[in-house]
Amino acid sequence: MQRKFKISYTPRSEKELEKFRKKHWKSYRDYMAILPALEADPYGVGKLLRGQFKGLYSLHFGRSPECRAIYEIKNDLVIVVILRIGTRENFYNLF
Repeated sequence: MQRKFKISYTPRSEKELEKFRKKHWKSYRDYMAILPALEADPYGVGKLLRGQFKGLYSLHFGRSPECRAIYEIKNDLVIVVILRIGTRENFYNLF
């Protein structure tokens, strides 16, 4: 039986998610729809990042606007930690 990962948020990403929900409702629904797949296989859903974001994963979802979430997998704790969430525009400059 495959283990299921728990989704966790940093305080900052919780605030971003709430703002995101209010401003981009359709993309928020897409995000919520992809969470079960993320819980089941966080390695297969996201894209492994390189460079300054090495070791983190990017989750792409939504259209109009295209959106991103960056997450870290804590395999030993069976947790996926969502670090940031927002629209694609200037997303990686937020760090």
